[in-house]
Amino acid sequence: MRRTAFGAWSDMTIKRQLLNFGGRSVDFRVGAEALHDFSRVLRGTVGMPVHALVISGATVEDDVLERVRREVIDAGFDLTVWRAPASDEAMTPASLTAALAAIAQAGITADDVIVGLGDVAATSLTCYAARLWCGGTPAVLVPTCLEGMVTAATEALPLAVPGCDTRVGRRPEPAMVFCDLSLLDGPADPAGTVPMLGAALADSKRSWERLKAQAPRLGKGDPAAILDVLCIAQTARRAVVASANPSARHGLLYGVTTARALDAALRAQGREVPWWHLLAEGMRFEARLATEAGKLPVDEVFDQDDCLEDLGVAELAFTLDADSFIEAIERENARWANRLFFALPKAFGTIRLTKVDDEVLRRHAEAYLASRAELAG
Repeated sequence: MRRTAFGAWSDMTIKRQLLNFGGRSVDFRVGAEALHDFSRVLRGTVGMPVHALVISGATVEDDVLERVRREVIDAGFDLTVWRAPASDEAMTPASLTAALAAIAQAGITADDVIVGLGDVAATSLTCYAARLWCGGTPAVLVPTCLEGMVTAATEALPLAVPGCDTRVGRRPEPAMVFCDLSLLDGPADPAGTVPMLGAALADSKRSWERLKAQAPRLGKGDPAAILDVLCIAQTARRAVVASANPSARHGLLYGVTTARALDAALRAQGREVPWWHLLAEGMRFEARLATEAGKLPVDEVFDQDDCLEDLGVAELAFTLDADSFIEAIERENARWANRLFFALPKAFGTIRLTKVDDEVLRRHAEAYLASRAELAG
């Protein structure tokens, strides 16, 4: 759904952030009707507008696609539009091959531009294809969901290569990200707000306090709250990805180790739980580990729980024994690393890879699983 009238968005200012990643940068713009300026700014991504390809997600509404199409044409480009496969099929080698074929047919060169419009799958596919074409072609992303707005500048979905699970992936390198908040409607999507929470904790105490203050409004989809926290998330996620400290660069993995284990364990029981819910549970559990291994204040653990509730993310009910849970953590981690470390908050603005003592891990696992079994009745 999208807003058909300005409504609550009408008096918002479009904000610009230049996210510097060292050898490259991302021009990030967010606000109501950010696409108003799209044609002018898009023209500036190339020396002279010639060709452009829009990779549109399968679920993008026709009027949104038409608006973007007109903006690109107004910028002076000869435009081709290619519809990507449905989200569950978009991130496959076959889809990437089809996208590259569409780029070739459109006559795109390294001096042209590729626009990704749609959900996370569509913008991720665009980043892969643009990075491969001619050794690197400018990509401009227009995410239409909150999750994409949070992650597009710093994270892309993995390629679904048979036998490789989710381990084939890379960081996106878009030239621009345009977040038009008037494309959103209703309560904020937890798929976007849960990563916002982790980013605020990774940034600073000030950012964490701002998120805690905004969480009730953010969960209800308040425009000002979304704008404020979205900007916090970009600054924090850029700092993590561009950090000179190898351990600090794993800050976005807060909650992920546990989420992967829960995903595998619950799938074995025949349950499929959305990733954002698994990630929230991972944060809940790992925050408790951090009170001993990372010295995170206990009060902040409870504040995080309250924030997740404000964001509409309830505690997940399930039954699992401690041995199976710890075995799943070790097994899933072994697919990614040779040693078991958790990305834990040691303090505000400091999430680091941390070794957790076996006794501490088991004790917290037993307490956590007992609380979830109680919810399951």
